[in-house]
Amino acid sequence: MTKKKRIFLLGGTGFIGAALTRRLSAQRQLNDLMMLIHRRAPFRELEQIDTNTGELGSFDLSLLDRFQPDTIVHLARRSGRGSIGRFLAARSGARANRRIIDHLNRQGLKPHVIYVSGTLVYGDCGDVPVDEERPLRPIAFAREYVKAERPWMEALQEGGMPVTILRPPWIIGKDSWFASFYLKSMAKDGTVPLFGDGRNWMSLIDVEDCAGLIAHAVRHAAPGRYYNLFVPGACITQREFAERLADLTQTRIRPVSIPETRRRFGRAVAEAMTFSVASATRYPEFIAGYSFKHPSIDAMIRNNLPAEARS
Repeated sequence: MTKKKRIFLLGGTGFIGAALTRRLSAQRQLNDLMMLIHRRAPFRELEQIDTNTGELGSFDLSLLDRFQPDTIVHLARRSGRGSIGRFLAARSGARANRRIIDHLNRQGLKPHVIYVSGTLVYGDCGDVPVDEERPLRPIAFAREYVKAERPWMEALQEGGMPVTILRPPWIIGKDSWFASFYLKSMAKDGTVPLFGDGRNWMSLIDVEDCAGLIAHAVRHAAPGRYYNLFVPGACITQREFAERLADLTQTRIRPVSIPETRRRFGRAVAEAMTFSVASATRYPEFIAGYSFKHPSIDAMIRNNLPAEARS
């Protein structure tokens, strides 16, 4: 019989976190779940879960002592506007993460901490496949936000605490970049934007499968490792993605130069929309052990298109 996991979830109401919460709560025979939530969380949707209200940097750490989790899944982020706002948020996030680490060490608790990061930390990698040993050269939003991740990276390298760091790629969902930069443009003027020359590689995954791989990691990821999360074969250039989306929705492509992107949205967005990462892994058996719900790019796009946009 499969042993139940006691999972303490941070960031379980955000974009990825909400999908993960639905998945873990649907598997109640496999998981005992406790969540830290903010005051504006959808309480009615979480009635069947042991929830506690608090902030990442100040929540009652004795919750961990009482619950005794064997796994902590950490997706919580503090956000800020502009580079200075992101820097301050990341510095605050780093303090919050060190506070958690220090408490776990003082109490002698050794839960498996699964921290969810992203691939912007790799920077623009051109046409070279990127596995977990790629040196970090953070760009765009990760340039500041990686500071909040560093306490967990240091804990992983030191080896005294069982830590795993996951790095998902471009995540398609109704509340993601896909909605902000593509669906809005299509609804406004019937165009699909093409940022820059469109030669950058995009490894893609649906948010439901991203959540599924995180849940998979709870039972199958090894502490002390980084894992790139991606769908095998779901990597195309941004130009090919725009062409695929335009074809599926019977719309036209509108080129948007990098200077225009920077002027309209800022430097971080311009870098994020044109950076190139073709995700690869040193642990193919981990990816192969998961069954994808949306295994193709067309399936991902269709799953997130509003009915009126489908041709």
